Amino acid sequence: MKLEKSTILKDYNRWLKAYMRHAKHREVSKNSILIYNRVLGKLGEYIEEQDEAEKLSDIDREFFFDFMEWFEESSSKGSFATKTKTLYISVLKSFFVYISDNNDEFYTYEKEFKDIMPKKANKSKKIKYLSDDEVSKLLKFLEESLKNKKHYAYIHSLGIKLMLYAGLRISEVLSLELDDITISDLTDEDGNRDFYEIYLKDTKSKEEQIAIIPIKYIQKELEYFKTINNKYIFQGKGSKNSIDRSNFYLSVSKILESLNIKNRGLHIFRHTCAMQLYRKTGNLLVLKETLRHSDIKTTMIYAHAEKRDIAKAMR
Repeated sequence: MKLEKSTILKDYNRWLKAYMRHAKHREVSKNSILIYNRVLGKLGEYIEEQDEAEKLSDIDREFFFDFMEWFEESSSKGSFATKTKTLYISVLKSFFVYISDNNDEFYTYEKEFKDIMPKKANKSKKIKYLSDDEVSKLLKFLEESLKNKKHYAYIHSLGIKLMLYAGLRISEVLSLELDDITISDLTDEDGNRDFYEIYLKDTKSKEEQIAIIPIKYIQKELEYFKTINNKYIFQGKGSKNSIDRSNFYLSVSKILESLNIKNRGLHIFRHTCAMQLYRKTGNLLVLKETLRHSDIKTTMIYAHAEKRDIAKAMR
């Protein structure tokens, strides 16, 4: 493709269309596509507003710094965490590397991204998760909400429990169909089959995977969804598609806020699952398989002692 054919905005949109088609062909995850749309959509807005660059080849390192500052200032909080900033710059780099690799003139943006990433703070990553009391409070709320037999009460309850007890990611949860959850051959001491197997298609690794969850935790919710003839389990009323991740996030955030639980976000349930399982077993390999990490180094972030465990050891 020609690097430049028209105005900077038209050329940008031409390359953006090609890049998104390329991402779709590579089967990039839905969540990554959402991030691409957010960052590159904002870049399009900035290109339209700015008067620094008249053509794509005018875009340089300072342009990216100016864009990130503008992006931060226009955000709801007025600033980005280092992790967020690093992610957004990675998206920019991926897009402009694509342009560098595919333009006919061999124009490259490589030098513009050299050493541009924010420096990581030299401190250990602190995992946020729910306390035992918060988990009990949340589960009690979910149980009470099911008494009204409302469709979205079942959606919220099942979604949260799949993350909390099986360690699923929200993208994996929302893409589930009823046939993806089956009774496992696993049995307890009395020979009772006490687990569901969850067949996962939309995984982070793009590989088909299996997760498990005790039947007792989600049996009531599944019985409800079996009475509904929907393609997806997590399907809104009157819709043919699974519910939107952002809508699920907002609904769950309201639930946590109503319970005065300060730690928010959907990934917190997966973290809580990991911390509870590690406290119970102390086995990193079991935890690695539960979370379906490809590298045990990723699992290691959960392997630290809690204050309660230290106090127990000292008593």
